Amino acid sequence: MTTIFASFLDGVRRVGRAPAVLAGVLLVTLLVALPPAIVLRGLLAGSLGSSLAAEEAARGVNQEWWEEFSSQATGLGATFTPRIIGFGGVLDNLSRVLDNRGYAAAVTVVAAGYLLLWTFLLGGILDRYARNRPTRAPAFFSASGVFFFRFLRLAVLAAAAYALLFGPVHRWLFDGFYPWATRDWPVERNAFLLRAALYLVFGALLVAVNVLFDYAKVRAVVEDRRSALGALMTAFGFVKRHPVPVFGLYLLNGLLFVAVLAAYALVAPGARGGWFAWLGLVVTELYVLARLAVKLIFYASATSLFQRLLAHSEYTAAPVPRWPESPAAEAIAPPPQ
Repeated sequence: MTTIFASFLDGVRRVGRAPAVLAGVLLVTLLVALPPAIVLRGLLAGSLGSSLAAEEAARGVNQEWWEEFSSQATGLGATFTPRIIGFGGVLDNLSRVLDNRGYAAAVTVVAAGYLLLWTFLLGGILDRYARNRPTRAPAFFSASGVFFFRFLRLAVLAAAAYALLFGPVHRWLFDGFYPWATRDWPVERNAFLLRAALYLVFGALLVAVNVLFDYAKVRAVVEDRRSALGALMTAFGFVKRHPVPVFGLYLLNGLLFVAVLAAYALVAPGARGGWFAWLGLVVTELYVLARLAVKLIFYASATSLFQRLLAHSEYTAAPVPRWPESPAAEAIAPPPQ
């Protein structure tokens, strides 16, 4: 337990010592979200114009206009539904993951672009947290460039694993086993409890895959591994040897994430107009910032745990990378004689 809490607190400190990383990730997130937001604004402005419906919508919800707009909208406009307002957006995303419901094509394209940018930045982020000391922009982007293609190869393996989970495994659990098990159950509550249990099983499988690939990325950076398959296999060995600290740390980070969700649920904006709309925008942006901070804390604490358990804390910091030199985070020091 001491190792788990020490790694978690060290991860928090590492993120706090690198505010530029958090600020940069937030800026990238906002820039990616800006183009679809502008497109959606144009669709809404074109539909509302200067009508009375626009005045009513500015004061709050105009249900009649919203139903008319939703029935005619296509593409990105079709995503503007009551489910995205406030905390409903969080619940809708969770439901889509557990029930394997896809997103609109426009949203999928934006999400794919954001994931590609995140894959590029993650090498520099992990390198910065592994070094646990300031690095300048050239070193950060040098590490990002070196690890980008290695992480892309890992992403191909991850895509295959998630395709297996959201394909055959999800279909067997919810389209095969669940209907078969509940076909003669007269009590709806029991069927609901079984479905909830299957959600937990599916969620546990998602967590296991997520942990495995995240530690593969950590190990690839800290040990400067070139082989994606090699990083994945050694990450599997690391998780297998240290399941309690690995999943204990994941649980601790998960509780932090739940706390952020709970706080957002309490103050999440509703569909209200006027200055409440601007207040809601501020609250939502703070939630996005908190979400990103939690994600970075997970990577930083996982890096710290990996270094602690494999004695990588005894590494001496390698020179700051200069392209095309290797951005290995540390170099193993020989044991004292």
